[in-house]
Amino acid sequence: MAKGSERRREETREKIISAACDLFSKYGYHNTQVMDIVKAVGMSAGTFYNHFTDKKDLYEQLTLESLESLRVSVKKMREPVDIWSPQERSKTLQEMFNTVFDYIDNNPQQFIMLLRGGFGVDEELDGNIWNYFLGFAEDAGEDVQRWMGEGVIEGIDPMLFGHACVGMTIQVIHSYLIDKRNSREEVIGNLIKMILAMFESYLTEEGRKALVAAQDQAAR
Repeated sequence: MAKGSERRREETREKIISAACDLFSKYGYHNTQVMDIVKAVGMSAGTFYNHFTDKKDLYEQLTLESLESLRVSVKKMREPVDIWSPQERSKTLQEMFNTVFDYIDNNPQQFIMLLRGGFGVDEELDGNIWNYFLGFAEDAGEDVQRWMGEGVIEGIDPMLFGHACVGMTIQVIHSYLIDKRNSREEVIGNLIKMILAMFESYLTEEGRKALVAAQDQAAR
C-alpha cells in the first residue's frame, strides 16, 4: 500500500514537472504561473503545493536535475583515452556527442527551457545554473591539463579551451533544436571537426609527428 502511494506521488510529481517544462520552454519562467501548470495537468493548486513550495522551487528542482543529468551523461569525456592517437580522439568525441545528443533528443523541452529561461529568474539560481555550466568547462579543462602534462599539446589555457568547447556546443545544440536546419549526424560531425581542429592547432612537435604518422598509415 505504501509503495503504491509512493508510486502515485512520484507519478503526480512527474506530471507536474512535464507540464511545467513544456510551459517554461514555450513562455519562459516569468510568464508561466502556478495556475497555468495545474490547469495543464488537471489538478488542484493544493496538489501542486504538496510537491513544491512554489514556482521557484519547481523551477530550481527541474533545472538542476536536468543539468546534473546532462553532466553525468558527458562523463565519458573524462575517461582515459589514448590521446596520442588521432583515431582515438575522434572516436572518443563521437561517443561523447552520441551520449549528449541521446540526452538532448530524449529531453528536448528541458534543454530548450534551460537555454531560453535559465537566467534572470533568481540571483542564487542563476549562480547555481552557471556553476553547472562552469563544471562542464572544468571537466574539459582537466582533460586538457592532463594532455599537456603528457606532452601532446602546449601553449593553451585549459580552462579557456574548456569554455570554448562547451560554449560552442551549447550554441550548436540551440541551433539544432530551434532552427532544425541540420541533422543530428551533420551537427555531431561538424562539432567533432571543429574541436579536433582547435585541439590539433596546439599539438607539440611530438604530437604532430604522431598525427602525420597516423595519416600516412591511413593513406596506405
